[in-house]
Amino acid sequence: MSKGVTSEYGLPSPVVCLGITMYDPRHSFKAQAGEALSMGESLYLATDGKVYAIDDEGGKNVVCHGWALGDAVENDTIIVIVYCRMDVDVTQTRGAPVGIGAVSGGSAPSTTLAAPYVGFAITTERIMLHTTFPPPADGPRPS
Repeated sequence: MSKGVTSEYGLPSPVVCLGITMYDPRHSFKAQAGEALSMGESLYLATDGKVYAIDDEGGKNVVCHGWALGDAVENDTIIVIVYCRMDVDVTQTRGAPVGIGAVSGGSAPSTTLAAPYVGFAITTERIMLHTTFPPPADGPRPS
């Protein structure tokens, strides 16, 4: 099975971040990890003040507050970046929108994942990411 495409059950497979090649520390914040996290995983900030990987557990959350700058175990302080350039292990389509999808266990973003979109692919292995606005914890802004 190719990473980032689909599993035998039709679910998206995780995409792995190979490195964050550029970020601006002015576009970051520190938070406590609510679970084990991997570098590059799309994260959301919950109302308990902790960050969690965006995944498909019951449609848990599709609001993206940023990406993990490094690996962390539960309760570690982690840096969450909201603007970066990232290398990933799945071939990207240049110029295509990059989605966070809903991947079991969390994932780095990719052109192979569904909306909401958070950037675009600049090469076949590099993506440019930016959260469009800082959404509130645990959900989209009220209409």
